[in-house]
Amino acid sequence: MIRIALIGVGNVASALVQSIELIRNGKEIYGILDLPIRPNDIEIVAAFDIDKRKVNKRLREAIFTKPNVVDKYVDVKNDIIVMRGPTLDGRVGILSNIIEESEEEPVDIVDVLKKEKVDVVVNLLPTGATSASNFYAKASLEAGSAFINTTPSPTAKEFKDQFMEKRLPILGDDLLSQIGGTITHAGIIEFLKSRGVKVLKSYQIDIAGSTEALVALEDWRKDLKKSLKSSFISSFTNDVEVVAGTSDYVEFLKDRRVSYMVIEGLYGIGVPIRIDISLKTYDSFNAVAPLIDLIRIAKLLGRHGIGGAVKEVCYYYFKDPPEKAKSIMDAKRSLDSLLNKLLG
Repeated sequence: MIRIALIGVGNVASALVQSIELIRNGKEIYGILDLPIRPNDIEIVAAFDIDKRKVNKRLREAIFTKPNVVDKYVDVKNDIIVMRGPTLDGRVGILSNIIEESEEEPVDIVDVLKKEKVDVVVNLLPTGATSASNFYAKASLEAGSAFINTTPSPTAKEFKDQFMEKRLPILGDDLLSQIGGTITHAGIIEFLKSRGVKVLKSYQIDIAGSTEALVALEDWRKDLKKSLKSSFISSFTNDVEVVAGTSDYVEFLKDRRVSYMVIEGLYGIGVPIRIDISLKTYDSFNAVAPLIDLIRIAKLLGRHGIGGAVKEVCYYYFKDPPEKAKSIMDAKRSLDSLLNKLLG
């Protein structure tokens, strides 16, 4: 079994918890790796939050509690109690109006991780909660747990050497969706360039109804997300002018995300081409397949005593890894090569 702890019981946690339950009911999850560690070997043994509507509730209830908006797809059987974590910067700006802070005292995170023998800590905090993300990374390091940072906070970059010393994996930063706007946008540009198209400029606009979309209305969070998304796409196409980032919040969309992409360029004798794309996805479930892979890969790396921000993994699964690949295909080849070595 892989014993995991969830940091933040928001929409992604809801999607992940429900997906793990569905897997145990025989549901196939599309797009996950074929590894010797099975997805139904993942067991959630601890969960932390700061919202009083979730703290001290059973996980199976907390994942459907406001402000979460992910629909219910299955009756979850997980009865662990959501524990109170430290707030730090997890409730600043707009979040102070969304999160109803618990009056409970935070638990001793390191003690819980050790007591529950947690193999992998999955950080699902909101964009901008850098101090909180770093706190949990330090706790994971002390407890001897691997750490996955799905947030834009530069936690893997900052702690990679310390995790390397303890031969523990830390994987991050900023999770790349399975088939979201950013990876689709970058993939289309990469394809066009492979066909000899001179791509000149491109932009991407995202609209959603989740808490993450709402907090991204704050200029500093919006600028951070825009910078990371644009940088990821530009890293494969550094001669193309790219602007990408969440633009608005529409409450009734709930967990649905609509991404609009426009790509302009020249081909042939220099005649213009323009591609307009509308991509509609369910935002939180876009994290499920990557997370199921990353949790199992973290366990495999730990078994082999491989620590730090393993570049072959971070290349493929994150927007802002400590090192970046030359292309999407290069990232995939690097990952496959590493897995072949681990499993060979």
